[in-house]
Amino acid sequence: MSVVEVAIGWTDIAAATVLVGGSAYAALVETPQASGRRCLRSAASVLAAALVLEITVNSLRMHRLSGTGGATLLADVLEMKWTRWWALRSVALAALAIGLGAARPRWSLLAGIGAVSLLARSLQGHAGAHGILPALIDWAHLSAATVWVGGLVQLALLPTVPPAVALRASRMFTLALCPLVAGGVYGSLLHVAAIEQLVATPYGRVLLAKITLASVAITLGAMNHYRHVPWLVQGKADASGLLRAVRAEVVVLAVVLLLSALLGSLPMPHAMAP
Repeated sequence: MSVVEVAIGWTDIAAATVLVGGSAYAALVETPQASGRRCLRSAASVLAAALVLEITVNSLRMHRLSGTGGATLLADVLEMKWTRWWALRSVALAALAIGLGAARPRWSLLAGIGAVSLLARSLQGHAGAHGILPALIDWAHLSAATVWVGGLVQLALLPTVPPAVALRASRMFTLALCPLVAGGVYGSLLHVAAIEQLVATPYGRVLLAKITLASVAITLGAMNHYRHVPWLVQGKADASGLLRAVRAEVVVLAVVLLLSALLGSLPMPHAMAP
């Protein structure tokens, strides 16, 4: 693990979350405004750069370990299962970029393409190493997190939030909560099988920090759901309180995504056991 790899991983997951989650927001809540569309296009560009850097870093790692180069190294890289999922993600990203360039994007189609790219990401990571079922559960968790984070980013970019938009977004986030929490609990138990691993290993400690911050974000979301959104809908308050809470959630979740990228670079506890 290196700082560069973690930074690339964070850039990857953050950009993918903003892009795919923003597309889901557009399909389920409202068409993004100009600032939201620019954010989605920027996320697609950043994700493209992250994918190029990831395949480059993997190739350099293989060269360092095997000493091969040229056509032999290229063949070795292309034979990797990881590379096949990387290629699927790259094709999905190209389709998303083309779709975003349309005057009237088909948001439901783009959200579906994004879901496929998230599945490939789950199959690339730690969950995919455990088999298809863990990868599918991780995909459900990742998809729910993407809907949550990407939707919040779109809300945070608004100058104000109309009551109807706030209500639809709140319902979408609530529906995402069950697979988000259930998939997170399953993944935690899958990778950290014993309590002592939670406090005695780097992976466990980072996971504990991630769970703590995710709980903070969920608490902020509950405040929005039970206080800010009802007050806005009932005309008891303007959108300023809701927007402040949404932007605070985005900041907390950016750190959660950074910790997720760090987890993806750390060895799992069972791999460290004697």
